[in-house]
Amino acid sequence: MSGRFTRWMAKWLLKRQQWRHSLRWHQRWGIDRMTPEKQVGYAELLYDNGQADEAIKLLSKLLSRTPLPQAYECRAHMYNEQGKEEEAIADLDEAIRLDPGPYLYWYSRAIAHHDRGEYRLAVRDFQEALKRKADSEKASTFYELGNVYMKMGLFHEAEYSYRQAAANPDKAIPHYYYRLAQSLEKLNRSDEALKTLQEGIKLQERWFNSSDRGAGMLKERTNYSEAAVDSLMKGAQEECGFRLYESRLLENMGDLEQALVSIQKAQQCDAASAELLLRKGMLLRQLDRYEESRTILKDLIEKNPLWLHGYMELSTTYRLQGKHNEAVATLQIAKQHFPDNMVVRYWLADAYREADRLQEALEENKVLTDREPDDPLNWKQRAELAIDMDRYNEADEAYTEALKFEASADYYMRRSFVRFMADRYEEAMMDIQAAVKLDESLMSQSKTAYALGELYAGMENWELAETEFSRAIALEPDNPQMYDRRARCRFAAGRLQEALDDCNRALLLDGTNARLIWLRGFIHYRLDEYNAALMDSLTYARMLPEDPQGHYNLGLVYKQLDRYDDAIASYSKVLELNPFEAQAYLERASIMYHHAFDRSRAAHDLAQWLLYAGGEKQEGDRFALLNELRGFDDEMRERAKEQFINSYGTMRYLS
Repeated sequence: MSGRFTRWMAKWLLKRQQWRHSLRWHQRWGIDRMTPEKQVGYAELLYDNGQADEAIKLLSKLLSRTPLPQAYECRAHMYNEQGKEEEAIADLDEAIRLDPGPYLYWYSRAIAHHDRGEYRLAVRDFQEALKRKADSEKASTFYELGNVYMKMGLFHEAEYSYRQAAANPDKAIPHYYYRLAQSLEKLNRSDEALKTLQEGIKLQERWFNSSDRGAGMLKERTNYSEAAVDSLMKGAQEECGFRLYESRLLENMGDLEQALVSIQKAQQCDAASAELLLRKGMLLRQLDRYEESRTILKDLIEKNPLWLHGYMELSTTYRLQGKHNEAVATLQIAKQHFPDNMVVRYWLADAYREADRLQEALEENKVLTDREPDDPLNWKQRAELAIDMDRYNEADEAYTEALKFEASADYYMRRSFVRFMADRYEEAMMDIQAAVKLDESLMSQSKTAYALGELYAGMENWELAETEFSRAIALEPDNPQMYDRRARCRFAAGRLQEALDDCNRALLLDGTNARLIWLRGFIHYRLDEYNAALMDSLTYARMLPEDPQGHYNLGLVYKQLDRYDDAIASYSKVLELNPFEAQAYLERASIMYHHAFDRSRAAHDLAQWLLYAGGEKQEGDRFALLNELRGFDDEMRERAKEQFINSYGTMRYLS
């Protein structure tokens, strides 16, 4: 058989894409009879038929004799697919040195640099490749360049590149619009992003409904390999025709209803998609449609019992509903499936805490700190649990551990709080100073001024406390809490009118703040403004009818207004709510003695006062306390002693 016929058959079969038959005819043809260029083609055929080692060996032998740039590029392609990026780049360097003209050499080297994370070099080579490409054929290269810019965080450059890729609708593919939308979102141009994305979705849906799901159009418009086309199609499928991103974009724009519509449209193509069910459950929860959210997420878990996301989102739905024990139960099941997942255990400890099951939360957290002792978040959680249990020294120790692994201003501020609660004011102050050293912006934040004010107040330095609370008010003038704290400083310093002014300002901001109403009423009382005090005291008692202090204050005001029956009723209410309130017995006894002239009931109340005010005192000490009491005659004191002895004997009642 003539060599000419053999060569013709090899080429003819190659054109007809009958690779294996063509390979056999190439082998009959013989390497020695081929030109260097044909040897490169033969090497490609060998590689495509799974004979990679033979192909590379052939090219290496060829290059040892003839430094052919296309042979270097061909071998570089093979090296790149084998993960030998360094060898690939070396070959492409040589190909470009020999012939810097061809677009493919620059493009291939750009891809290799990209795969190695060498983004600046990839940008350089993509730009060189674009110089060598006709304007009508640049779209896919601009797309690849845009992808590199996105990874570099250069969103303006990425947006320009993607916009160039999508400039000609006849050459664009859905992915160009998708990525352009992502770059626009990064530039805070969400409205443009949504409009652009929807163009891509329309194109994707049109192609998806074709016989080959758009594979032919992708190949035609990008000239990508089959593997690359498959990758693009898979990406679009995973994004549910880009509806998933549309939903997330709408959610970030605050349009939850339309975000849900996007998911429902995506489900028309893939109703069983776990990702879509998860997104739908999350969106329904954000729309406060908790029952629907729970139903969907439970169904998701039933169908995908080993997918962690379902458990986490269902537990979140329960937690937002305040169904803390149900959240705990969900996370316990997740822990059974994923016992080594520390995030599950962290969430479970939080859920226990929210369910007020603090000991179980502490036990779960101990597992975290034992297994991941270098994670500061685990120690932060330990500290928060200790605070809930009023164990401030333990919280201090936990924050100290967290600071070993992350010296953050936040942790210093948090430790400052627990030291403040433990009355360790100087150490708390030092922590605030350490926090400010790490983050100087804290000094311009109201929370820092507030914390300093609390520290100075704890040390009874009312002047400095007022200064810091005033600074906090200047930084956050709409926060009633700041006025509340300054009012209490001014009250403690005896500046009652200024304290009253602060209460009035705060109540203009929050007229339902019971603490402020109580304080204003008490200030009015101290200023002898009894009618104003009565109005506030009545309001407070209606707001918090179970608080004995509110009724006690009412009793004080009624007494000053000579409304003794009302005062007696108020003190009786105090004792109904808290029968151990010694001062209420004394106030009621005084009214009974001085105004109701009921010495018997007055003696009874004085005996009760003696019982609870005396605490652990011996009997003789109790009676000494009674003798020091002003406002009662000796006969009244003797009746009270007799009442006490008859009721409680000579024993230490509270021992």
